[in-house]
Amino acid sequence: MTLPIQKATYRARAIACGFGVAGTGTHSVFVQCAILEYSEMNGDWRASGDEITWIGHFTDAATARTVESLGHFGWLGDDLSELDDIGEDRIASIMPGEVDLVCEPEEYEGSLQLKVRWVNKPGAGKFAFKTPLTGAALKTFAAQMRGQIRGARGPGGARPAPPSTPQRQAAPASRNGSARHPNAPGGNDDMPPF
Repeated sequence: MTLPIQKATYRARAIACGFGVAGTGTHSVFVQCAILEYSEMNGDWRASGDEITWIGHFTDAATARTVESLGHFGWLGDDLSELDDIGEDRIASIMPGEVDLVCEPEEYEGSLQLKVRWVNKPGAGKFAFKTPLTGAALKTFAAQMRGQIRGARGPGGARPAPPSTPQRQAAPASRNGSARHPNAPGGNDDMPPF
């Protein structure tokens, strides 16, 4: 399988890592990633066979995000040389984390390729409030709001009945005996009597 050249987020884990210097003189790190897929059989993430490379840069503007991304992979050290040219056998202990890779198409030398834009914690791309409201604080807030919610519902403050699901009826037969389409205009009441 080959990853499609389209915007997507993939679960992944590191399988190799190394360093280099770009033509601009920027020091960079690469992390080769195995794309994972969810297995319905056992509820685990397993390698899909696809791989993609993330490249992080060590510039004034990018170093903090590069270090954060390495942390998402599970690296907690401060000596980058321990990541140099390590393969899958050793990387599992140094960078054991699973990440979500946000990928987008990018033109490079006249052709489109898929590029990793962001390395995030799994599920981090979902919306989250800066200050979550959970646990005891949520219970307290819910108790404060109970009266206002009942008032917003009108007299009696009762919960409205859940909407009923209409039962599907068989389509009425047409004059020639075949079934009418349920969305056909008009109904039996529109037909003149014989």
